[in-house]
Amino acid sequence: MRRFLVLIVCISSVAMCRVVSAQCSDEVFLRRAYLAVTGSLPTAQTCERFLDDDNFNKRERLVSRLVNSELSFKYMQMHWGDILRIKSEFPSNLWPNGVQAYNRWIYEQLMNNVPYDKMVRELLLSEGSNFRSPAVNFYRGFQQRTPENFYKNINLLFLGNRDCRDNGHLCFSQVRFKSTKEWKEEIIYLDYHKKVYYTQIELEDGTTLTPQQDSDWREVYVNWLTSSRNRRFAEVMVNRMWYWIFGRGIVHEPDDWREDNRPSDPQLLAELTDYFISSKFDMRKLLKKILLTDEFESEAAPAGYYTPQRLPAEVIVDALATVTGIWDTYSSRVPEPFTFYPPRTRATHLGDATVSSTELELFGKVSRDVSLEAQRNNEISSRQLLYLMNSSVLEQRIRKSGVLKKICEQNPTLEQLTDAITLRVLSRRATDSEKRLYKEYMEQNGLSLRDLALDMVWVQINSNEFLYNH
Repeated sequence: MRRFLVLIVCISSVAMCRVVSAQCSDEVFLRRAYLAVTGSLPTAQTCERFLDDDNFNKRERLVSRLVNSELSFKYMQMHWGDILRIKSEFPSNLWPNGVQAYNRWIYEQLMNNVPYDKMVRELLLSEGSNFRSPAVNFYRGFQQRTPENFYKNINLLFLGNRDCRDNGHLCFSQVRFKSTKEWKEEIIYLDYHKKVYYTQIELEDGTTLTPQQDSDWREVYVNWLTSSRNRRFAEVMVNRMWYWIFGRGIVHEPDDWREDNRPSDPQLLAELTDYFISSKFDMRKLLKKILLTDEFESEAAPAGYYTPQRLPAEVIVDALATVTGIWDTYSSRVPEPFTFYPPRTRATHLGDATVSSTELELFGKVSRDVSLEAQRNNEISSRQLLYLMNSSVLEQRIRKSGVLKKICEQNPTLEQLTDAITLRVLSRRATDSEKRLYKEYMEQNGLSLRDLALDMVWVQINSNEFLYNH
């Protein structure tokens, strides 16, 4: 199977010869949208239906379907899990029960399309058991459970500030913790008997807050934070969503807002923020709006705007499983409540940074130790390339793949086979140039169609077209 090395340069050359245009092709848009929104590859059948559809608004219909899909909710749950540091063990120490409850809460917020301001409000004003009121896990996931640490993280997540210089943390000084007799359960409550020793809290923007005795002091801050008049709150979420889709924020890094780190396109940020506020903080509408921008539909750089980005670790691992039909199995090293995840669980759906695998670690799975987007490493490395080219484990997965065997049985001609495999791996049909190249390769090496299929898969998963969302 090592013969496939001969093909790599040739296949790359074929791709480089493609004609570029201002707007990306339907093939590229389909794959790009699926990976950006759901973290998964479209099926071959989905590709054929979309590519053969002559309806002028098929892209908009595709986007509408994707943003309302369960795969989208689960993938966005992964993004939120990264920045909220959802993890059973150190440093968050949420424990599996807390992790499952927290993930379910996020999923329900996304599935029910709860407005962003209401979601944040429920998160920050949460009280109760970490098992029965899952949002309180936000306060539990800190090593240092201090008002200063809560406030610093809130500013980072929702205002993009890495350095807080005001005394807003005083609004969170009532938060208390107590354990119960149930294993790893903890109650988050407020100390309403705490005296107000100050009359006003002044924030960096000059806003003055006045907490009242015998009330939840967090509420005055959250009212200000989530107000439509607090434009920064909306801007940061718009920019974060842009970052999740494009791999680079309009303000970059997306959680580093300061005077000397200005937006690359202030007008674009302003227009999207106006839309987000006018939609009453509808995250699903915002996502759809971004996916239908000229920037997202553009050809890849340098011919267009869109910058190709290496797929996240979980997406690569899931894509390899999708291609071969052989899925990894996952288990938690934390002994309860569940040790093994159900078969065919996607890496993007694990929900717990404690659960991992050799391949996920190799491709840079996020640790969830901090709330910074930059903790995820999507750079390609020589170790990753060597794994893809030389791994005996990967070779066996390809050879033993029942999916590829079935493809070979259902596609008895070279032309049918090349289209079927390319649709499954790269979400497009093979070009005429590629078909000629595969034909010459098969004849020169005296290969059967089955042997060609195995080499073809290995060539394609080693291509930038597979490893990058382009």
